[in-house]
Amino acid sequence: MIPHALAECGYEPFIAVLRQNMRHPGALRIDHVMGLMRLFWVPPGGSAADGAYVRYPFEELLGIAALESRRNNCMLIGEDLGTVPDEVRQAMQRFGLLSYRPMLFQRGAMGEFLPPTAYPRSALVAVSTHDLPTLQGYWRGRDVEVRAALGHHGSPEQVRQQRDARAGDRWQLLTALQRQGLLPPGVGTNAAALPELTPPVVAAVHRFLARCPSQVMVVQCEDLLGVAEQANLPGTTDEHPNWQRRLPLSLEQLRLQPLVTDVAQALAQEQRTSRPA
Repeated sequence: MIPHALAECGYEPFIAVLRQNMRHPGALRIDHVMGLMRLFWVPPGGSAADGAYVRYPFEELLGIAALESRRNNCMLIGEDLGTVPDEVRQAMQRFGLLSYRPMLFQRGAMGEFLPPTAYPRSALVAVSTHDLPTLQGYWRGRDVEVRAALGHHGSPEQVRQQRDARAGDRWQLLTALQRQGLLPPGVGTNAAALPELTPPVVAAVHRFLARCPSQVMVVQCEDLLGVAEQANLPGTTDEHPNWQRRLPLSLEQLRLQPLVTDVAQALAQEQRTSRPA
């Protein structure tokens, strides 16, 4: 969208997009929300060296989004992952858009997983996203192996570094659960003794997130079913079956799985005892 043309027509196309998408759902996720502030444009036929950032009327667009959110009774989540200027998150908080906080990205200076108390109130929390590995896939390093097979990691040394880093991540995850007193009986912080995540550990990870003060938490069906393959592998087209896999069970079968019941009960209990009203 052309910034000055948007303003000249009273932002009508932007409003129409919001209203159309808010007709049915109770929540809407705005992908790459920083695009409401600026986008990198490249002239037709040019290269990235010919491009430049184009600024958008950020405050006006957020204000319109907030207004339509009220009118349509639809919650807004801004996908603010990666390198995001402080002014974006500050404006999101001011206008009531929830931040997007996957657990896999919430890390401290030493690589440790941040405790639940470090998560903001004005946020949506989740273990992962459709563009990241599932919980089981993360634990097994499935994403590392798939990217290595596709040549995305470069040299064998870089692949080894990725594998070593993931081994450290597994230890950090178990350590984070231990600090919250959530490790299941018989499970310690020795990740090598746990070749794949067991249902009690999966439930513990979700209980960990349920302790966050954040307003919304989402659970991925893939994590409840132990699926290791992620829905989408960024940077691929034909090399990976993005958005083509079905879940291994139907929704009717899903509700009968013991882990689904265990996670639901864990979240309900944490909501009663840990989360603010």
